[in-house]
Amino acid sequence: MDTTAMIYKVLCAHNGYFELEELRANISTIEDDLESVLGNQEIFTSAVSEGNKLIVAKTKMRLCRAKECNGCSNLHLCIFYLYGTCRFNERQECRFCHQLTSEHNIRVLREHHLEKLDRKELCTLLLQNDNTLLPPVCFTYNKGSGEYGYCPDKESCRRLHVCERYITGTCAADVDCGRSHDFYEPHPLNTLQQRGVPNELVPSMLSTYRNIQAIQYEEGSRPWPINLKLVIAIKEE
Repeated sequence: MDTTAMIYKVLCAHNGYFELEELRANISTIEDDLESVLGNQEIFTSAVSEGNKLIVAKTKMRLCRAKECNGCSNLHLCIFYLYGTCRFNERQECRFCHQLTSEHNIRVLREHHLEKLDRKELCTLLLQNDNTLLPPVCFTYNKGSGEYGYCPDKESCRRLHVCERYITGTCAADVDCGRSHDFYEPHPLNTLQQRGVPNELVPSMLSTYRNIQAIQYEEGSRPWPINLKLVIAIKEE
């Protein structure tokens, strides 16, 4: 297994990120090779959490959304198979692909050094990189007071009603904060379920959204403000 594929495998088996020193302990490769691969900002990004440098997995690969695709650089895969919840079985075949090893998919995976990932690891990677899979945090919910803040859509809002400071790890008022700190509360859970996210993945949502922030902050496309005090501090090199 090449070094890039090996790093992806370790990161995606560990919620999409790893502390750098722990990653070194889990990767058997020459240090110069490791540093060279990690320096590729198209596939990995660095962040700092509580003084520890983190490595977060990135990819340009996405799920193909075309109804009829004659060949592209994205994955042709059933989203519910990716989540492990497709209701179709062997007797009732799904019209979308369930094969990571199809000719098209193996070519795309190899192109991105992802051919060694299993379904769960691939799901972890795509959730933090493919912005069509998860709802964004609601800006207006996090402004003002009251149950919905300034959100005009209130209960019908399709964005995530979760405290953005909780996600960044900077909310100092866990008890008194009027925003949700729980992805299992009715509105956040329903919003995730509307996107097809199964309950089994909800416990990993906090780390997933933090990884999304690290990636989007580096790319300059973050969808909500990031407080660098605790969670995210992009490396300066």
